[in-house]
Amino acid sequence: MLAGQPDYLGSFDPHKGFKPSQRNLSEIFLQLAGSLQAYKSPLPYLRHMKSEHARIEAAYQATFGKKLPGYCPKWMSDEYLDGLEKNWNLLSQKLGLDTFANQFGEAMREGIKGTRDTGSVLVDVFNRHQDLIVKRMAGQGGNLPSDFEALRNSLIRELELDKDHIDTGGREIAKRDAIAYGLILSGYTEKLFARIDSGLKPADADKVKRVITSIILDCGAMAQSEFEAGIAESSIRKASTATR
Repeated sequence: MLAGQPDYLGSFDPHKGFKPSQRNLSEIFLQLAGSLQAYKSPLPYLRHMKSEHARIEAAYQATFGKKLPGYCPKWMSDEYLDGLEKNWNLLSQKLGLDTFANQFGEAMREGIKGTRDTGSVLVDVFNRHQDLIVKRMAGQGGNLPSDFEALRNSLIRELELDKDHIDTGGREIAKRDAIAYGLILSGYTEKLFARIDSGLKPADADKVKRVITSIILDCGAMAQSEFEAGIAESSIRKASTATR
């Protein structure tokens, strides 16, 4: 990285654009984090993945002559994204969501890479979860959940966000880094929600906070779906190579 260049360029370069669907959850979330920093909005990544799903589904149909099971979240329609973008732009003007997205992306990226740039325990969480996804997609999943909710629960447990008090003393660096940046992410969200509570009536504040929370979860769900789409595309490549 050249001096003066943004740190996120190692994960996402807006001049080069998004990569085709990847097969590594750590790299996927790093790209998402970088795009949040670069664009200060989740919409470019969400729209990119919507088009990626359409591209891969068409390629799967052409290769295998049958429809690919949909990995894009069912609610993620063009109409939904249009409404989400409208809400984001409206709220951004009033709440400074561009700053929030930039800070959120930076903390997410640092939390994954760790202070020594060798990866925090979040990389292990992602690796374990993607192994479950691969087994499920191969019909070998058993009873272990591998949906985004399972990943979300694993992240909450690993970051200890379900605890009232967290002490990072005496932890190994990879664990300490992940927890520390998890607290930073929670802090950014809490400060944003506090501003919302102070400026709106309770019912309106709750509605706005639900919208923002759903956007954050949408990004996570789409990141998992990118991994699934990447695995599906690898099966297309294998089939194409076998027929040559």
